[in-house]
Amino acid sequence: MSNSKLNDILSEINKTRPAIKSFAPSAGKDVELTPLTLAQQKLIIETTSDQSLGVLFFNTIFYKILKENLRDDINNYNTVDRVPLTLSLRRYMKDDIELDSGATVKISDIFNNYSQIKYDIEPVVIESENYTFYVKAPNLTLDNQVNTLLLNKYKNISLDQNKLKTLISDLYTYEILKFIEKLTINEHEFEVKPQESSLRVIESIGSNHFKDIIEYINNVRDVEVKYSKLENDAIDITPELFIV
Repeated sequence: MSNSKLNDILSEINKTRPAIKSFAPSAGKDVELTPLTLAQQKLIIETTSDQSLGVLFFNTIFYKILKENLRDDINNYNTVDRVPLTLSLRRYMKDDIELDSGATVKISDIFNNYSQIKYDIEPVVIESENYTFYVKAPNLTLDNQVNTLLLNKYKNISLDQNKLKTLISDLYTYEILKFIEKLTINEHEFEVKPQESSLRVIESIGSNHFKDIIEYINNVRDVEVKYSKLENDAIDITPELFIV
């Protein structure tokens, strides 16, 4: 087959891809994205092979997919939005999800419950002695940048028991890095970026100053769960969700 014919076929395939509507809680509106291709589904499934860093690999791959499939700027959406966006792509493939308990949940029923969920995540300023922290739920791009920073740290490293302990502690500190936009100490202001230098600054601060920030992070994660939950049944947003 000539390159021109191949390009014509691929172009026609792209034209026929429909638009899926998905609710974005942070924007309070529906957004459009295109369904997963077989190649994209394959990439997601491949992330199941790494048990230690699997969720980070999954989120990194899924960021690339959402960036390609969203019919809007991905910077407009945060990690809470990722939950309904993910479930919308899964629902297009199959609505039913069988849980480990043996129960079956319909994604459409979860979506019907969204009107009952109050989205109340806003940026906050947290003061602790000489420190002022400007805290905000990260958008998907920032989340991906920090995840990539952590993945690069453990690239080509065999995770023995000691390395796993280090990874767990890193997950904790890198999570904090995602949520702090900037901080001030006395009259000095520091803009936090997804870089190792920013991590060094954060890790040099006394852990007692992060109590309210951790509470804010936990609240964001709790809201994410609400958008994947129907009564007492919550869906884990993992690569296995796309093995159908």
